[in-house]
Amino acid sequence: MKAWSHIVIHHSLTADSGTVSWGAIRRYHTQTLGWQDIGYHFGVEDVNGHFEVLLGRPMWMNGAHCRELQMNQHGIGICFVGNYDLEVPGDKRLEAADHLMRWLMDFYHIPVENILGHREVGRLAGFEWTAGEYKSCPGKLFDMDAFRARYAEA
Repeated sequence: MKAWSHIVIHHSLTADSGTVSWGAIRRYHTQTLGWQDIGYHFGVEDVNGHFEVLLGRPMWMNGAHCRELQMNQHGIGICFVGNYDLEVPGDKRLEAADHLMRWLMDFYHIPVENILGHREVGRLAGFEWTAGEYKSCPGKLFDMDAFRARYAEA
């Protein structure tokens, strides 16, 4: 079994259309970028008015979502479909990930402080997203401190 130590949170930077965009992201990663599979292990998306967790890359495979600090090898990638530079992720979208997050933390013994936004990994690697040196992912309006607080007692 792979030993994961972190969870890295992303956004797709695309509008969530309310239909399954996950397949489009997978096609982009595999057909356009030539990757073996979608880069993320899980996705959270609005599927016809219901927020769902979708499967991505198998858990036994390294990710292709964040190469800084070797997070592709150590961090489980979760992508929230949407552009959170432009809108705040709603409570229902965040709630959809609660069971997944709690299970991953429990099963892999991942402490809450190891839940990081992609931009936070960049900062730890020496890049500053607010200065334009790195991505804002999971979005300027995605409050990572509030997100982590959801799991502080997990």
